[in-house]
Amino acid sequence: MRHDLRAVAGLLAALGTLVVALPLRSLFDDNPWVGPAMGGILLVMLSGMLLRGLTTRAGLVVLGQALVAGFYLLVTQLRETTWFGVVPTPQTISTFAAHVSDAHETITRYAAPAPATPGIVVMLVTVVVVVALAVDMSSATAMSPSVAGLPLLSLFLVSAANSGGSLHGLWFLVAASVWLAMVVHQADVDLHGWVTSVPRLARGDGEEVAARSHRWQAVRLGALGLAGAVALATFVPHLPTRYVLDGLGRGGSSVGGSGVRLASALDLRRSLASPSEEPVLTYTTSAPSPEPLRVAVVEDFSDGLGRMRSDAPEPVDGFSPVDPTLRIPGNIPAERRTIVVQSNGVAAPQLPLPSLVSSVDTGGIAWALGQDGTARVQQTPGTYSATFTELTPEEDDFDLETALPVDPSAADDSYLTLDPGSSTEITELVDEVVPQDATPLASAQAIQEYLRGSEFTYSLELPDAQGRDPIVSFLDTKTGYCQQFAVTMTLMARARGIPARVAVGFLPGSLSTGEERVVRVSDAHAWPELYFEGVGWTRFEPTPGSRAASTPGYSVDTTDSSAGSETSTSSDDASSSSASSADRPEDVAVPEAATGQDEGRPAWLTWLLWLLGAGLVLAIMPVSALVARRLDRRRSLDDTERVEREWHELVSQLDDLGLRPPVGATPRQTGAWLSRRLHLEGEPKEHLDHVVATLERARYAPPGADLPDISREVGQVVDRVRASRQRSMQLRSVLWPQDGVDAWRTLGRAILRRLPRRG
Repeated sequence: MRHDLRAVAGLLAALGTLVVALPLRSLFDDNPWVGPAMGGILLVMLSGMLLRGLTTRAGLVVLGQALVAGFYLLVTQLRETTWFGVVPTPQTISTFAAHVSDAHETITRYAAPAPATPGIVVMLVTVVVVVALAVDMSSATAMSPSVAGLPLLSLFLVSAANSGGSLHGLWFLVAASVWLAMVVHQADVDLHGWVTSVPRLARGDGEEVAARSHRWQAVRLGALGLAGAVALATFVPHLPTRYVLDGLGRGGSSVGGSGVRLASALDLRRSLASPSEEPVLTYTTSAPSPEPLRVAVVEDFSDGLGRMRSDAPEPVDGFSPVDPTLRIPGNIPAERRTIVVQSNGVAAPQLPLPSLVSSVDTGGIAWALGQDGTARVQQTPGTYSATFTELTPEEDDFDLETALPVDPSAADDSYLTLDPGSSTEITELVDEVVPQDATPLASAQAIQEYLRGSEFTYSLELPDAQGRDPIVSFLDTKTGYCQQFAVTMTLMARARGIPARVAVGFLPGSLSTGEERVVRVSDAHAWPELYFEGVGWTRFEPTPGSRAASTPGYSVDTTDSSAGSETSTSSDDASSSSASSADRPEDVAVPEAATGQDEGRPAWLTWLLWLLGAGLVLAIMPVSALVARRLDRRRSLDDTERVEREWHELVSQLDDLGLRPPVGATPRQTGAWLSRRLHLEGEPKEHLDHVVATLERARYAPPGADLPDISREVGQVVDRVRASRQRSMQLRSVLWPQDGVDAWRTLGRAILRRLPRRG
């Protein structure tokens, strides 16, 4: 019995899923998930057509598609955890759970574009395949394309709400158009189900005329709806962006929660800075040589990632911080300084501040200061001011012993922990760079001098890490950006037993007019802070060139005149901390590591192979039908049986084209019905009459009668009928002929009969 494949509905469902999935590419810095996701969409579509051609039970179709999709995910994403590449094991479950955890960690750490980690790839492929299943089930199997709009909208909103900006309007128009095409097609199918056939009018019969009229009305309504949606979106205010998580924004108002916000993770594979020259802070300060403004600190590092944090408590009204200089020895020269921010574009809860802040005036907005010197605010203050202490310790101050530690938390093991991925290389390097008898300060000076040496280069065009730990790759290539310099010095200091952490924030900016300084989005920066018992946490600057702040005097070994001269020059060059736009390197928000191009198979050959593969898949059913028909003719014992098989081919192919003769009709009645239905005249009618007459002779003539070959006439009648049908029906009859389906069904039954049976 013939079942409807709903091929057009399946194709539209697959196209709709693909269109709403492609914008996800903007959320990640690489897209290895696209190919497997497209393969999953194609497999869901083809398996749905095949199963609907075999059964009308929607539950069996959906179950079969789910099994096929699950098998596909096992083979393409979790193959290494299975038995024989197909059988899941307990390791499969644990690996999948690990991928889910990895994906969750990535999307909660990074702003878009986030790194495409293995967990992200697995989850994206899984999500896209699941959406493809839901859309195909709703639109094709259940014939409810309006419901299919829900999973399509859900996947589309993931991109629209997390891209860090508005998607191109074309994505919405294409996605909405495909969904409307799904609805129109189903309405067209429903119309064919109840419309009454009337005499043929103009270029088509009454059914087709009614369908075209109905279709054009739907197209007009859909176009009007799309135009209205675009017009409405033009005038309705854009809602605040919702990132994958709080990432480095792209400027904006300083009201409420909008504005710039540094990402919540330090990724050593990507630059911290953004190319944007938009101002983020405008301020004045009494400090003659301003230091960077701190936002967060990073303590723990693993696999090239560091989690930014602030130990500030929940903001409260009228917060009063403890003076951070109470435990610092009084003999260290110190000056009280102020900073007044006239315009703030850093979004809450982050608040850029100098070190050693003793008071902050946020204009009545709740705030709090942590022991690590970072602050949190309840909402973004447009302006604020702070008082802080500027220390100028001498080298002898670093060796002072104090009765109480300046920061008791510095004794925490986390400040001495190395990243397992680079611990061996870091330890060996420190033994080479730092003399064994060096004091802690001398060790820190030697490390900074090594990283600021001529061997190292600040650049965003990084060599391919080839899967290695980013710090190991950095030490090998000696090319990187600020966070790689900062983290490397932090880990090297820890290897010598010096507590160290990374501070993240902004360079002090450049002078604008008078004493006013402007900090831009591109001034995002990272630097190491090392703890010495005599003075507490102190800033170092291993990043060379204009992408660094001024180098503190205590961080330079003045006993080495050549080193001191070189470092002083670097310090003078960078004293303004932020070079002019013409001198500043072209940073990018999330630069990709420079990877060598694939010198193997050319791109055109890959596309050609894909096209050939798709062509072979599409040719399976047509070729199967052609082979099955020829084999049936050859198996005929005589002319009578051959004519019967040729008549069966005619009826089957007409059925593929949507023309099913009345049940129980004789060949002559069938011929007359087709002639009236298609208004056959002239040669086509003669061909059909000849086929009917030959069949009647085969059935009623004496045995052994000589009967002509009518395969040519059958083909001409089928071609005439195909030319009068809708293009969707024509395509379906060619790509999914019932004779091909029957051939595969017969083959499957033959294989099952040959299998051994129990008992």
